Order: sequence, then C-alpha cells, then structure tokens
Amino acid sequence: MNIIVQRNILENVCQKKTDHKDRLNVERKSYLAKNTALFALNSIGTRLITFFLVPLYTKTFTTAEYGTIDIITTIATILVPIITMNIGEAVMRFSLDENANKNNIVNVGLLFTGISLLMGTSVIFVLFWFPNIIVSGKIVYIYCISQGLYQTLSCNLRGQEKLLNYAIGNILNTFTAAILNVFFLIILDFGIEGYFYAYIIAFLASGVYCFITGDVIKALNNFYIDITLTRNMIKYSIILVPNSLMWWIMNSLDHIMVTSMISIAANGIYAISYKLPSILSALSTIFNQAWSYSAIHESESNDKEEFNNNMYDKLVRFQLIVTIVLMSILKPFLKIYVQPEYYDAWKYTPYLLVGNFFLTMATFLSTSYTVHKDSKGFLFSSIIGAILNISFNWIMIPIMGIHGAAISTCISYIAVFFYRVKDTRKYMFINVFKPIYILGYAILVITAITMAISNIFGQILMIFEVIIILILNHRFVKKCFQLFMSIFRHIVLR
Repeated sequence: MNIIVQRNILENVCQKKTDHKDRLNVERKSYLAKNTALFALNSIGTRLITFFLVPLYTKTFTTAEYGTIDIITTIATILVPIITMNIGEAVMRFSLDENANKNNIVNVGLLFTGISLLMGTSVIFVLFWFPNIIVSGKIVYIYCISQGLYQTLSCNLRGQEKLLNYAIGNILNTFTAAILNVFFLIILDFGIEGYFYAYIIAFLASGVYCFITGDVIKALNNFYIDITLTRNMIKYSIILVPNSLMWWIMNSLDHIMVTSMISIAANGIYAISYKLPSILSALSTIFNQAWSYSAIHESESNDKEEFNNNMYDKLVRFQLIVTIVLMSILKPFLKIYVQPEYYDAWKYTPYLLVGNFFLTMATFLSTSYTVHKDSKGFLFSSIIGAILNISFNWIMIPIMGIHGAAISTCISYIAVFFYRVKDTRKYMFINVFKPIYILGYAILVITAITMAISNIFGQILMIFEVIIILILNHRFVKKCFQLFMSIFRHIVLR
C-alpha cells in the first residue's frame, strides 16, 4: 500500500514538473513571438519603404553620384558610434536589468548626446581625406548628429521594452525620409544634398517622437548623473566603439577601397549588390533583436542551453531556405528592379548572401555576450574579421576587382562565426555542426557557385538545389506553413 501511495506521489510530482515546463515553454514562446512581431512590424515597414526607394535612386542618380552617397553614409556609419561613444547601446542594455534606475540611465545617455555635438565636428576634418566628395561638410555634420540623437532616443525605448513605440518611431523615420526624398529629388531637384536633407529632417522628426514616448522629459525634470552608473555604462559602451570600427571595416571599408582602387561608379554598382542581402539581414535582425530579450530573461533558467539550441535550429533552417531561394530569383529580379547599368550587381551578391548567412548565425551566438555584458567578446571577434577583411581586400581587389571585395567580406563574416562558436562555449554549448546543418551549409555554398552558370543547365541546377533544401527541412517547412495558416485563419475570423 505504501508503495502505491509513494508511486502516486511521485507521479503527481512528475506531472507537476511537466505541467510547469509546458507552461514555461508557452510563456517563452509567447514572449518571443510578441517581441518578434513588434520587431517585424518595425523592420518590414522600414525595409519595404527603403526597397521601393531604390528604383528612384537608380533612376535619379548616376552610378558615380550614388557611389558618392554611399561613401558619405559609409563614413557616417563609423563616425556616429565614435562621437556618441555608442552610449545608446549601454542605455538599452542597462535599462533591461532588474531594478534599473531608468531615469538615471537616460540622463547618462543625454549627457553623452550633448558631448557628441562637439565631437561631431570631427566629420569636417575626415572629409578632407575625400576630395571627390562635393557635399558640404556642414550637411554631413548635421546628418551624423541627428542620426546619433535618434539612435540614442530609440535605444531608450528598447531598454524600456516599449517595442511598439520603437517600431513606430523607425517607420516614421523611414516614411518621412521617403516622402521628403520624393519632394527634394523629384520636385525640387536638389540632387545629392536633397537626399541628405530628407534624412536629416526624418531623424529629427522621429527623434522628437522617441523623446515624447520615452518619457525623457520626466528624466530631465529629475536630472542627476550617477557617477558609478556612468562609469559602468562607459566601461560597457567604450569597448563597443572599437568594435563598431571593426564592423565598419568589415561592412563598409570595402566600399572605400573599391572607390579608390577601381572607381566611384564601380562602388555605386557594388552598393546595389548589398540590397538583397539587406533583405535577408532584415529578416534575421527581426529575430535576433527579439531573441536578445528572451536570452536576457532566460539567463538564470535551468534549461537555457536546451532552449538556445532549439532556437538556433529554427533560425539556421529558416535562413538556409530563404537565402537559397533568394539566390534562385536574383537575376530575373534585378532585371526589373534596377536600371540596366546596375544589373551587373548580381555577380557580387552571392558572396554577400553567403557571408550574411554566417553573420546572422554569429549574431545569434553573440547574444551570450549581451547577456553577460561581455563587450570584449564582441570586440575580439570583430577584430579578427576586420583584419582578414582588410588583408583580403588589399590582395584581391587589384586582382579580381569588385569580386575581390565581395569575397573578402564573405570570408571575414565566416571567420567571425567560427570564432564565436568557440568563444561562446564558455557560457553555453550551441551545437552548430550537426550533420544536417553541415549539409545545409554545403548546399548554400554550391548554390552561390551555381549562379555563375548562365545557361539553362545552371537554372535547372539551381531549382534542383532549392528542392533539396526544402526536402531536407520538410518538417520545419510544414510547421511554418501550419503556423502561417493558423495566423491567416485567425485574422480572417476576426
């Protein structure tokens, strides 16, 4: 009798543990799904608007003019983190801690935003190195300052988990820029300067929105600089400045090297080759941004490793399918998407798509750095990628032209992925080398190579590769289809 009672008690305990785990998984998925949906609203809205602007740019600007715009935005990409000391990232991360004093955190962010007004004057001296840029240094200065202000204020919304407001702010920014681009480029015919006027006004307008919805006025009314907090935030963010420099080298230095070693018109074509990878990047950013919140919340859970591996599995399968499908439609898509003089961009996009895939996986792994506030992990991995990128660009661009720049970027992203695979194991083990994953990586690379075959055989082979990746992931595809239909039916019924 006692044995039966003990067995019943044990079964009840086991059932309670199972129920608790099931509830926990439902809560996790709900939290991740909610955040993913909000980031999707943000990313899809902004990317769609940007997507439809590209034909306007390729029609309005020559390849040389578009190359000039790309060079200026490339310079701004590295200057903004430097002049703001990446304080927005610290505002976001420190605000997510339990019992965080959000008012004091925002005040530190505002302090360094004010300092950036002075540090931003460095942009005028940087432009001396680029005599071919005819845009006024004052315009570039205001462009960088307004962008830095907007980034800090939007990071404050992310730190407060006001993700809907964050998404609206980004959509407002992009939509305003789109409307003003049409106004300045088509109606007023302001040329390159009109492009930057549009974005300056958009940054300021969306910055005002983030200021209001982020309750920044409340923080200003209780302005106080906590020295200890400031020191800790600077310690975290200051390492992200050279990290931003390293990422700038990997993402953007090749644009400058293509300009200097080939021509600014060649860089205009190379800039277009980044557009499809940016779509893939948008999809991965949606998930990785949402995932960072879940990873921070789950940092103390007992089954966090299992949870992380499960999420990696879903992400790698999704990205493999999307990347390979994008490659299969790339050539016909570009024929109708851009002007004929930009069509050669397809030749360089496959390398960037492969590199972007491994960058997405590396970004997922780097969530461990965010959870543990390990900005050194970000820095060391990006240093390795930057060194490889510079070295291969220097060797390969003179030999292979634009191909060399794209291949160099791809190699540097893959190197960052492998470094983070090894380095993040000090926090948890993510199994990135399952046989099914390795086979998927191989098919991805083979598909990129297949794009170089321009005859009918190449097209048939590419269709065959798409079919293979779908078959290998048929269960995942089926679940995605069921989820989509469930959401669709829910929307229709409502």
